[in-house]
Amino acid sequence: MSLKILIVEDNELNQKFAIAVVTKLGHSTDIAVNGKQGLEKYLKNTYDLILMDIQMPEMNGIECTLEIRKIEKVTGAHIPIIAVTAFAMEHDKKNCMDAGMDDFVTKPYKPIELEERIKHFFPESCR
Repeated sequence: MSLKILIVEDNELNQKFAIAVVTKLGHSTDIAVNGKQGLEKYLKNTYDLILMDIQMPEMNGIECTLEIRKIEKVTGAHIPIIAVTAFAMEHDKKNCMDAGMDDFVTKPYKPIELEERIKHFFPESCR
């Protein structure tokens, strides 16, 4: 099963790494360079999963997730959102989960860590 994954990440090197990991697993990707663009893409397209950086210009990952979750309260939908962040303190994880994120991975991450997170939500999705 191939997934369509939105990567919301402002750092080009981190984007390239995430794309490489996700495409190696057989999934397609779309990129947003900040939360505002991520929200716009979420509204215009259908994704199976979102990988959400936390610290970004214009709209951060927490703000973007809160907006997505507000929309989902109306639509009844729910897209898994995995926080991808360099901030690894327990309160950082709590802030992400309180905003409505479903999981958390700390940068730098190993490809197997991301694969395991994706498998958690879509067990049949990874080769």
